[in-house]
Order: sequence, then C-alpha cells, then structure tokens
Amino acid sequence: MAASLGACKKNDDVAPSRIEMLTAKNWRVSAETVTVAYNNKTTTTDAYAAMKACERDDFTKFNVNKTYTDDQGPSKCDPSDPQTNSGNWDFNGDQTKLTIADPAHPSNLTSFDIVTLSATTLHLRLSQTNNSTTPPTTYTADVTFTAF
Repeated sequence: MAASLGACKKNDDVAPSRIEMLTAKNWRVSAETVTVAYNNKTTTTDAYAAMKACERDDFTKFNVNKTYTDDQGPSKCDPSDPQTNSGNWDFNGDQTKLTIADPAHPSNLTSFDIVTLSATTLHLRLSQTNNSTTPPTTYTADVTFTAF
C-alpha cells in the first residue's frame, strides 16, 4: 500500500508559466532609469528617485484575460484623477516582449523587452532611437517592478 501512495506523488517542481507569473500578483515600480546616448556620450538618470511618493505607491495588475489595471494606490497625486485605468496587454509569440495598449488611446501600443520575469521581479526595457537628430539619439528606459 505504501508503494502505491508514493507513486501518486504530486510534482511540485513544475515552474509556473510566464502568464501565471505575470498575472499572479500586483506589480509596483521599484526602480527606473533612463539612459540617453547621443554623440558618443551616455547619460543615465535615476527616474525612480525623481518620483513623488504618490507615484511610488501606484501599481499594475495584469489579468489572465490580457487586460490590465493601473491603480493610483493609497495616495493619489491629483484627487480628481480616476483611481484606476484599464487597458490591454499581450506577449509576442516567444513571450520575450510585453505589449501594452494605452488606456486613453488603445491603438497606441508600446512593446517592452522582458529582461526578467520571475515570481517576484518584472524588469522591462524600452529603447527608442530618434533619427531626426544628428547624430541620432537613443533613449532607453529600464523599469523594474516588484510583486506584492
């Protein structure tokens, strides 16, 4: 009898899928830098340090149905702003990019490279080059979220 019970042991070593990790918890920004590369010079700014306390308590909830909700958190910077805004999200085919639709303009899509996605950390990167400057200027935003 004991041998047959051991054969039915549940496999707890199965890693959660990327969708399961993204949708399991709320995500709050815990670090953000912006790097500007222009004319062989690179400057990185700590954008998180410049955030107000009322911005640092904001969070995002990604849902399995590929919608998300941005929540202003306990302290809103402007009391007249809505508490939440919702939009849509999606992964690309190999789940290395996260695309977010702007709630105010759903056709305005932003695709982030997923640097890290674990049960506790979501690190996204957005890099854009402005070719209208001579030489071109590249802007790179690195945003790290912590699950809670």
